[in-house]
Amino acid sequence: MKLLKLFLPLAVSLFSLSVIAQQSPAVKMMWKLKPNEVLVYKTQMDEVDQEHQKMLNLNGMAKLMGMDSLKNHDADQMMKDLNQQLAASNFETTLTEKRKGIIDISLVMKNNEVNSSKTTDSVSQGFKEIQREVLKASGGVMLRGAIYEDGSIESFYTKPDQKNLIALFFELPSRFVKVGDKWSLSVNLISMDQNFICDSSFKKNEVSVVSIGKKGNDTIVTLKYDIKEYAGGKFNSPFVNQPLPTWMKMSAEAVAQFSLEQGRWVSYNGIMSIAAEGIMTYQTTKKLSLLPK
Repeated sequence: MKLLKLFLPLAVSLFSLSVIAQQSPAVKMMWKLKPNEVLVYKTQMDEVDQEHQKMLNLNGMAKLMGMDSLKNHDADQMMKDLNQQLAASNFETTLTEKRKGIIDISLVMKNNEVNSSKTTDSVSQGFKEIQREVLKASGGVMLRGAIYEDGSIESFYTKPDQKNLIALFFELPSRFVKVGDKWSLSVNLISMDQNFICDSSFKKNEVSVVSIGKKGNDTIVTLKYDIKEYAGGKFNSPFVNQPLPTWMKMSAEAVAQFSLEQGRWVSYNGIMSIAAEGIMTYQTTKKLSLLPK
């Protein structure tokens, strides 16, 4: 009898939660573009932790090749020029429906002029000239892919790193979901080749529905992104006998709001972090956001 009295309130609570969950509306998010409409998002990918930022360093790779260092003034200056250019760039992402049920996506760098620096050496100037010509020829397009109107990836052929970005920004669950539902994105942030021997790894890939509610005339679905990957181990080299301890971790966290009536994001704000030691050294933390124009 005591056990019955003890467990009865718990059973009632669980039943109530079950009823509430069943009453939660199931919705399906769909991209909705009108014929000839061009949906434009100002796309921010700005460094937010410059104090701890580490520029890409490949000295670890040099050691695996039997070299002391890849340290080179011209190469360093080229990397600095490229990072300065990207930091000063304005990005826009455009979405169009040129094919029925398929949304084409392109990420464009708006300022196609390469910033000038104080360096006048021929290598750096040559690099800038090449960059100008590449950007001019491509129209500033840095990423191109496509999704279906239900949010699943259509451009299976897209390079993995670009596909990751498309999935992070624009992939939807392609099924009905309700508050509390979770699913994974088509992302694989870390990739290593056959020379890497892993001794520890971790992966979390989770998007969840936080809330569904009215905001004016819109029904807003709020999503939370929690994506983390880590791989640690050693890199072997055919040039040297000593393996190089190496690790990499990447994460992406975001909160986004999708309007069911408009069929698009009304807000998207997140943070992406990358850190690596070993074959390469790198650390960056970037703000990711989509701002409707």
